[in-house]
Amino acid sequence: MRPSWKSQTLVFESGDVKMVQRTASSNKQLARQERDEALMEIAKGSFIPFSYTVKEFYDFWFYHYMIGQKRITYNTYNAYRNIIENYLLPAIGHKMLNTLQRKDLVNALSAIPYQKVQRTAIGVVTGSLCYARKHNYISRDIYTGISSEVKQPCLKKKVDTRQQVYTVEQAAHLLYLCKQQEPMIYLPMLLAVTAGLRISEITGLRYSDIDFLGRKLFVERQLGKNLYIEKEQENRPVLCSELPLKTKNSKRAVVLADFVLDEILLERQRYEKRKASNPGFLDLGYICCHENGQCHNRSFYIKPYNRLMEQSGISRLPWRKFRNTYATILSQYQVNTKTISKCLGHSSPEFTSRVYVAFQKQETYDISKIIEDYVLTHHLLPKKQGSVEQRPYQLPDALAYRNYFYD
Repeated sequence: MRPSWKSQTLVFESGDVKMVQRTASSNKQLARQERDEALMEIAKGSFIPFSYTVKEFYDFWFYHYMIGQKRITYNTYNAYRNIIENYLLPAIGHKMLNTLQRKDLVNALSAIPYQKVQRTAIGVVTGSLCYARKHNYISRDIYTGISSEVKQPCLKKKVDTRQQVYTVEQAAHLLYLCKQQEPMIYLPMLLAVTAGLRISEITGLRYSDIDFLGRKLFVERQLGKNLYIEKEQENRPVLCSELPLKTKNSKRAVVLADFVLDEILLERQRYEKRKASNPGFLDLGYICCHENGQCHNRSFYIKPYNRLMEQSGISRLPWRKFRNTYATILSQYQVNTKTISKCLGHSSPEFTSRVYVAFQKQETYDISKIIEDYVLTHHLLPKKQGSVEQRPYQLPDALAYRNYFYD
């Protein structure tokens, strides 16, 4: 409700009831002035009929608009709720939305101690207030370009995690060890290393998605927690609902190596054997599943993967780094960046190159000291001649080195 106005309920002869706003001013001239100002605001499209607290606005924007209309994913829901509940509302939740100042936003965002959370929070504030301005909940733009005014949190020396990938030898060793020690995650790891799939895409992969003759797999879905439970998915775990892919580019075809297809066929044999021997087997068709056919949730790999890394003697990297490893290995084998980008489901080759491909610096060595020691040890410098004018010492020609190394 506008501060200088009050509500009044009108009851018509027909029985209809309607709430209207009346000015709270006792001065008739002032009331007319407020009326004229309101009419001007209506004509300009900036009239704000009600006033809300920031908390009331975010309750509406987040639960009604973002969840009810935009149908955000579970991960986005968690991230946004964390920012709103822990950072925005404690700082500005009590303020009236139409009295909010730019400095209030800057102070609230600058108080966030984590860079990634702060970056997401700027997006939340910008998106929500853009919605508020569009629907006349606020009368002016106080959010555009706010990121340049927000104080960045103090950070430790930044480590370029793009360079943290497994080498070909390390990936091969992990796969070999995984097949022996942790067979449950062997095929998921194989698909992550050789096809660059996300863990949620691996758990959602079905046998029907594999073209054995064309040697391809088709990424059609992912599994995860769904905020909007559908009837046909009520019989499965909450964390294993079928969801649309992350982006439109995530729907893709990836070429598979012959040995990967062989492993999928072997897993299919085990699948059919369990299906025949277990009357309660769930024939859902997932390649990576429990022994009863039930699909995995996205965290099923964590404990086996941790055990595997302890046994391997290799520094542990997050599972998602298998996608970086896949991109880096293909790049090292001169595969076109555009092709790599399509295989990973990215929107542009530039993003793939900048974020996923680790460029190894070529190591250079100074061997001048080694050559000098070698020359002096083997007396390869020319001998002095008494009757001949002394000349500066010179290294022998290539023949001397050739005779030494080949004789």
